[in-house]
Amino acid sequence: MGLKGFLFDLNGVFYEDNKVLCGAVEIINLLREKQIPFRFISNNSTLSRRLFTKKLNEIGLNIFEKEVFTANYAGFLMAKKLKLKNCRLILNKEGQEDYESLINNKRKIDGIVIGDIGNKWNYNLMNQLMKNILEGAKIIALHKGKYYQSKGELQIDCGAFVKGLEYVTGEKAIVVGKPSKSFFKLAISDWNSEEISIVGDDIFNDIMGGNRMGFGTFLVKTGKFRENIFRKSKIRPDYCIESIQKLKDFI
Repeated sequence: MGLKGFLFDLNGVFYEDNKVLCGAVEIINLLREKQIPFRFISNNSTLSRRLFTKKLNEIGLNIFEKEVFTANYAGFLMAKKLKLKNCRLILNKEGQEDYESLINNKRKIDGIVIGDIGNKWNYNLMNQLMKNILEGAKIIALHKGKYYQSKGELQIDCGAFVKGLEYVTGEKAIVVGKPSKSFFKLAISDWNSEEISIVGDDIFNDIMGGNRMGFGTFLVKTGKFRENIFRKSKIRPDYCIESIQKLKDFI
């Protein structure tokens, strides 16, 4: 298998709970040494692209901002493409930096950007968003993740709330994060690589998304990987490896 480029998920693959996983730095150094193009792709929407890159470096991953492509940043690009003028941001404060140029409170809310806000979801918020959407605001979902891992346990993700808003309003969200094709296309838009592989711990966002794009797919048995979920799923990767450290056998 002639590999010419890699897309990497981050949380659960290169680090867990802010701890760098064994072999992660080694893989980054090896790819740079062999001049193999790579990019870190993440559905993270809690931080701006700049702050997310800063965090990754603080925990021990030597990463440049241009090597990071997040759902948060993809959401900004989509809102800009749609020429939205005043977006309501369902994001943590640290994730709002990318959208500063798209906030104009003198205008009617014409877009709602939905990302990760943890346990801040409640009935009143959902009701307000429903009204905004019924009044014409477009829904930009940074992803439709089913669950994520925190402190070793799976937690419900924002995809459930996006689906709820779609149900009550009859409007479809524009999804910009994994596993949407638009996200992957944006992430590799400046590459000439014909053979690309994606490495992740999520059978849906990473492996299913990669399969749809025709990428080579590697599922790692770290992070949110669960053997019982994998066995029940019809989605299959090209390779299933114990950890990111094992990827060196394929480089």
